[in-house]
Amino acid sequence: MSKPVKTMDADASARAIVKEMNKHKVASILVVDSGKPVGIVTERDILQRVIEEGRNMDTAKAKDIMSSPIRCIGSEATVKQASEMMALFRVKKLIVVRGDKPVGIVTMADLVKRILCLRSEALKDWEKAIVQAWESF
Repeated sequence: MSKPVKTMDADASARAIVKEMNKHKVASILVVDSGKPVGIVTERDILQRVIEEGRNMDTAKAKDIMSSPIRCIGSEATVKQASEMMALFRVKKLIVVRGDKPVGIVTMADLVKRILCLRSEALKDWEKAIVQAWESF
């Protein structure tokens, strides 16, 4: 997961959100209302709900353009559970929570990297086993 989660208030403008995304080089911002997560604004939300609709970047608010509900997963969840949840809900991002507090975000790219790493580790283990078997002859 990536951490910490970048958050902005539900009343933040689309322009402020874009500036924050660019500042931190992230593709989404968690939207909070009174400290509680209520939605997420992604690059796609900006494109579809602000740019395409011709809305003003300074007056369009996070609460009006965010995707909701957000999908959360516990911090102890496995890669498999995260993958299954993303597929089930057809989302590319999951907010990672510990209790009810957001502690990170898992993206599709995070999962791909981890799966490739696991595959590489498995291939190395198989290679070692084959070499050991070969050497035992």
